[in-house]
Amino acid sequence: MTTGRRTLDPKLDIVFWMLFGEERNRALLISLLNAVLRPRVPIEGVEVLSSEPEKSMVGDKTIALDVRLSLASGEQVDIEMQSQRRRALPERILYYWARLYAGQLARGEDYGALRRCVVILFANFPMLVGRRFHSTFGACERHDAELLTDQLELHVLELPKLAAGLAGNDERSLELWGKFLAAATDDELETLAMTDPVLKDAKEALEGLSADPLARIRAEQRETALRAYQFEMGAAWHEGRAEGKAEGRAEGKAEVLRKQASLKFGALPDTAWQRIATASEAELDAWIERLLSADSLESLLAP
Repeated sequence: MTTGRRTLDPKLDIVFWMLFGEERNRALLISLLNAVLRPRVPIEGVEVLSSEPEKSMVGDKTIALDVRLSLASGEQVDIEMQSQRRRALPERILYYWARLYAGQLARGEDYGALRRCVVILFANFPMLVGRRFHSTFGACERHDAELLTDQLELHVLELPKLAAGLAGNDERSLELWGKFLAAATDDELETLAMTDPVLKDAKEALEGLSADPLARIRAEQRETALRAYQFEMGAAWHEGRAEGKAEGRAEGKAEVLRKQASLKFGALPDTAWQRIATASEAELDAWIERLLSADSLESLLAP
């Protein structure tokens, strides 16, 4: 659990599943969906398709626990919370969509029966180069952005970009939900609860879940499994260093530099993200050494 709170952390996938997959919290799930998808006609009812995670799934560090649901229109939505970076995450998101989409038809059925499928990913780490908190992807023509079909829709919400990424836009409901998920303390949750009745209900639901001894045990088991995964990935990365995998080293250094530069100078502009992402290992080494003495982002990334 996060320091400074007694409630369970919904950024942990099993807690997210227990909170939003529970029948009595259906109104919270619908509110979250409407905030992310912003449909022309508000969603009023959903059917959660995900079954109860087996005990082995909770402890399996390789499995991602998601909330899968069906709308009244026949459209299907898959929601996943990722608290830590995983390999090939963009490919994973696309695979989840393909699994939903292909699973709609039995052999011999007409393709016209296919309905739109949507994947929503909440990430508790920077994933994309841009500063946008909420990114939406579809099947568009590369040059003039003509939409081929609306059947493919992928949403990526990066919680660390919440403050900077929502500045000036009109996604008020999504901003509140983002703050709820990103909250580090119970005091933050209390403040949010006083601003919106839905978040007050969400806070009370989270408190009820956190008071359940079984839920806390499952959360602890899941957290332990994910820490093991993180350790193993770190060990694999160090092994890659020993074998001279320069690309892996550069990616790790770029991530460290982005985090440290963001802490010192605030949210990084798109140009800085792109420059760090495409820098050589030698450039990254020089910038990391210069970080403590640099008085501005410009001086840090100077040639």
